[in-house]
Amino acid sequence: MKKHYLLIFCLLLVSGRLFSQDVNDLKLRVEKGSIQMATDDGQFKFGIGGRIFMDAAAYFDDKTDLGSGSEIRDARLLFKATVWKNWNAKINIGFDGGNASLKDVFLQYNINTNSFFRAGHFLEPFGIEQTESSKTIKFMNFSSTVEAFRPGRNLGVSYDRWGKNYYWALGLFGSDTDNWSEGDEGFGLTSRFVFAPINEDGTIFHIGISGSYRSTDEDEYLGRGYNKTVKYKSRGATHIERRSFIDAEIEHAKDQFKYGIELITSGGPVVLQAEYIKTKVNIDMPESWGNYNFIEEYKANGYYAQLGWLIKGGNYKYNMKSARLAKPEPGSLELLARVNETDLNDEHAFIRGGKQKDISLGCTWYVNHNVLMKLNFTNVDLDENALNGEENFNMIQTRLQFSF
Repeated sequence: MKKHYLLIFCLLLVSGRLFSQDVNDLKLRVEKGSIQMATDDGQFKFGIGGRIFMDAAAYFDDKTDLGSGSEIRDARLLFKATVWKNWNAKINIGFDGGNASLKDVFLQYNINTNSFFRAGHFLEPFGIEQTESSKTIKFMNFSSTVEAFRPGRNLGVSYDRWGKNYYWALGLFGSDTDNWSEGDEGFGLTSRFVFAPINEDGTIFHIGISGSYRSTDEDEYLGRGYNKTVKYKSRGATHIERRSFIDAEIEHAKDQFKYGIELITSGGPVVLQAEYIKTKVNIDMPESWGNYNFIEEYKANGYYAQLGWLIKGGNYKYNMKSARLAKPEPGSLELLARVNETDLNDEHAFIRGGKQKDISLGCTWYVNHNVLMKLNFTNVDLDENALNGEENFNMIQTRLQFSF
């Protein structure tokens, strides 16, 4: 909780400078569906926003008795400020499941128009989907590969820089804001580099690589330190059914290393996006266990590839600042297809977390700047090491999304 107070206090100090100005200089405006107040000279800006996702899902069961239903998938409040033009602050609070949690909470110093330093709680720079907002990903849920291996949000600092055809980010991170355990906190070093030699309206070619090293936290018990367990798991391209269908636990983990390869290529209204991720966990057994022939490492991997087709809305566009596709224009209608495979089995390590293959079809209507609708169909195929063994089932999911 102390970490929460410190982050919010620092952000309020910065945003408070905004209100120290003459409020008569502030002008209210609405830009692309978002509410903003700003001074004429652009030195100070203040914005508020939020989002709500309303989801429903119907499952066609195989072995597992899956619970069809509906939910408020996500609800958030957003506060952001720009002061003295070069300083940004952001507080994004989520209410998923009825519990408040900190999402993006950071301070940012803009060095120039092509680089910045950031400090706080935010997404580590790893891959495409991991760095993308849940309100702009193509399908209703992240691919199972990204869900299983993503580093997520953590407390840290990063440096981001981009040019006409490249993007690079490097960050040093500790744990997330919910680290309450005793003992030393682990750390992570994550970086992403993207090269986009073709970056024009309707013609895009992007290739990138990411890497992340993380030491595990250390638990204290009776005055001695013990390495923690690393977990990789996925719910299977859905959220209303909350059980994880594939799940691997690696005990006595010393550290882990992940790398990812990414691709985006587009010709007019058609785009292909793909990512491959591989992880390795080094295992450090206690010395007291003697010279037994225990495993020393665990390896797992996965990939997804998805196609998008704007049947209405023109060509796909690209944003070099984030090294991702830009959101389609209001009124666009998009058809989608995705294949995904996530393998958490490692026979050499005697860890069988399960293997999942899934195929998804989707349609998204970008009604306006604030509202969009999604319809997804997914077939999931699981191996004998999954939650309830080998099975195959289908699901239909839909979302009504409002954001401002």
